This record gives sequence, C-alpha cells and structure tokens, in this order.
Amino acid sequence: MFDWYKNKTKSSNPSEILDQNSVVRIIGDRGSGKTAYIASLAYWPNADPSSAVQTVTSVNSLTEELVAEAQNILEQGLQMGGSDLNDSIGDVKDYSLSIVLKGQFSFLQNVNTAIKNVQAVMKPQLVKLNISCKDYAGEFFADLVHKVGDSKLQDYLEDCLLANGIMFLADGTAHRKDSEYANGLDKFLIALDRTDISRIQRRIAFVITKCEQAELWVSRHNPRELAQARFPKTFGKLQAWQQTGGGQVDYFTTSAFGVLGSKYPEPNSVKIKRDRDGTSSCIKDPKRWRPFGLVAPIYWLCTGERHKELDKD
Repeated sequence: MFDWYKNKTKSSNPSEILDQNSVVRIIGDRGSGKTAYIASLAYWPNADPSSAVQTVTSVNSLTEELVAEAQNILEQGLQMGGSDLNDSIGDVKDYSLSIVLKGQFSFLQNVNTAIKNVQAVMKPQLVKLNISCKDYAGEFFADLVHKVGDSKLQDYLEDCLLANGIMFLADGTAHRKDSEYANGLDKFLIALDRTDISRIQRRIAFVITKCEQAELWVSRHNPRELAQARFPKTFGKLQAWQQTGGGQVDYFTTSAFGVLGSKYPEPNSVKIKRDRDGTSSCIKDPKRWRPFGLVAPIYWLCTGERHKELDKD
C-alpha cells in the first residue's frame, strides 16, 4: 500500500523541481501483481526516451534490494516471492522511490529565439514524485472478509490511515472473483471509516494489472469501461463510496511486463498458470522488457489530475 502527502513547492525559476511528497498503500488479493508492480516500477527497465518519465530512482537500501530482486529473479524466468501476512506492520518492507517527470512544455526548447522569453515564462518545472510504499500480503485483503477482531488486521488498518491515497490492484484475468473483491473492499472501507477520526478525503486508484494479456490489452486506454465490465460489483462499491462523500476514485490499466511488437503485439510474459485466481507469469524477453502504465496512478493519487502522456503506451 502507499501513503501520500501533498507538498507543493513552487518557484519562479523554471529550472527548479516541483516536489510532491506522498505515501501510498497498495492493497489487493494474493497474485494481483503488487510486488511485481513495485519491483518493475523501481527497476524501470528499458526506459523509453520519449516517455514523460525522466528518471526513477531508489531512495533507500530496501528499494535497491528490490531492484536487484527484480533483475535477478524476473529476468531469469522465475517468479518473485510475495509478502507475508505473518509479518507485523513494523516488519513490512517500506520502499521509497523518487520519480522525476519531464516538463510538459519541453517542446518549446526547439522553437526559434524569437519566443525564448515566452519559453522562460511557460516552461513548467520538472515534477518530482517522492513516494513511500508498502506491499501488504494478499491475505490481508482476504482476511478482512473472514476474520473479525484480529489485532494484526487492526494494526494494518491503522497504518492505512497514514495514507491519503490507496491503490487497489486487481488481476484483470481474475474477474470471477468480483464478488469477493467487492465484499472485501466494502469491509475495508467500513473499517477504515470507523477507525479514522481525521475524516480526510482520500483517493482510491483501482488498477487493473496484467494488461499484457490480449483480452485486456485491447481495452487498456479505456480503464473505467474495462473495470465496469470486468468487475461490475467492485466498480459499484467504489462509485457508491465516491458518491457518498468518501473520496475520489479513478481507474487505471497497467502491465509489469508489457508486450512485444506494436502492430501485432503479444504478451512479453510466459504464462505459468491460469485459473479462477488469475494469471501467474514470468518475463519472456528481458531485453525488450518495458512496463506499461505504472506511473499514471501514482501521479493521479498525488495531484488528483490525469497526466495524458503517462496514459500512453
């Protein structure tokens, strides 16, 4: 999960960086791709020079270890180990990253000297997203449905209160678990509301993962419609929460592995198994490993706005 705190520092000097310091919490069922999401984001393989993302940098040693794990395990065709609910909240690994986005008006750099003064005024600062995130075990979500009064679950809920933003990851191929997800989400939101005395407005990003799969890839640019079609009950719970004043909701599609090719794309992953619980995969071609959509939900959770460039392939 991630914790987010907005902290904008503005300056008239366009060469300075606009900082946004945030803490996020990621929730989701086991196998939803939470650990792979964070690892791919931290590793940021085969960066696209045309991307709005300039750099992704590890801030602490735990994140550097995660980058090494992503490289050494995923690239060798093995699966990453998930997190363990037996850990106390103090033992859950807290990853820190710094993501720098390019200025949105950078095209002005190539305009002739006649508008250099305009460029100096209009060129925005680089945006730096400083994030701290924890990867909770998938059992945390399932146990919300089946366990009552568990002290460890209460500790996790208390930790969630530190976050302005929650990222809820769902394997897009696990749509048959929609009823379970909706029930778990409902209990999570009720428990959070009863625990929280600050009454802050939160944002929830519903993120459909594993969108390298063909049936998901074709709808990657319509995340809201995809969420409503694949997870109608969960979608309904999120919309009701938003309409009753709980906070803001938006929808995203991501792939930790990406695809191979553009005209005739295929998943850059090898399917290990697929069942009611979703799809388990490993990387197929590490040399062409390029994730999709990882930063878009983070930017929205920080700012409340969509970044069109981050929503592109």
